[in-house]
This record gives sequence, C-alpha cells and structure tokens, in this order.
Amino acid sequence: MLNRDKLTTNASLLGGLGLALIGTTCCALPILLVALGMGSAVAAMVSAMPWLVMVSQYKHITFTLTAIILAYSFWRLTRMTACEPGSQNTLKWQRRALWFSSVILILSMFTAYLLLPLSLWLDA
Repeated sequence: MLNRDKLTTNASLLGGLGLALIGTTCCALPILLVALGMGSAVAAMVSAMPWLVMVSQYKHITFTLTAIILAYSFWRLTRMTACEPGSQNTLKWQRRALWFSSVILILSMFTAYLLLPLSLWLDA
C-alpha cells in the first residue's frame, strides 16, 4: 500500500513541478527578460516554442491548475508516514521538491500579475 501511495505522491509532485515550470516559462520568464532588455531573446523563444503564446493567454488556468495540484501534493504528504526503513529520507526529498515547486509558482504569479502594476506605481 505504501508503494502505491509513494507513486501517487511522486506523480502529483512531478505534475506540480512541471506545471510550475511551464507557468514560469510562459509568463514570468518573458516578462523578466524584457525587463532586463532582452526582448530579442523573448522573440526567439516564442518563435521556437509557439505554444507559449496560447499558454500565456490562459495563464490564470495554468496557475490555478498548478495550485490545485500542489495543494493535492501537500495533502498527500501530510497523510504519508515514514513506516518503512529508508522512507524518511524519501519523504524529506518529496517535501523539499514540493516547497521548491511552490516557491516557483509564487514567484511566477508575482511576476505575471504584480510586477508590471508595481513598477508602474513606483514610476509614478
């Protein structure tokens, strides 16, 4: 039973990390590159990966889905216990991966939704 729980938790962690990275690539990274004066890098990135335009148009769905999957991962990790020898180390790494994914999501959401209004407010 624990192996199935571990597999489900690992899958949800991997899904959350993947979606957090997609959210960063579609929304946060282009804004950051343009702010640093690297607009040509954004143009090259969009021409190489045209699906980024569609994902960035629906970024609220991407971020919501990522938050739901990460919340599910948090819930799964709170239910798991370290019963088997060596599983305590696995749980420690799963928690680290989950917190890393959550930080990526929060930074991406800050960049996608709050960076421009904040910079405009500071300019005025």
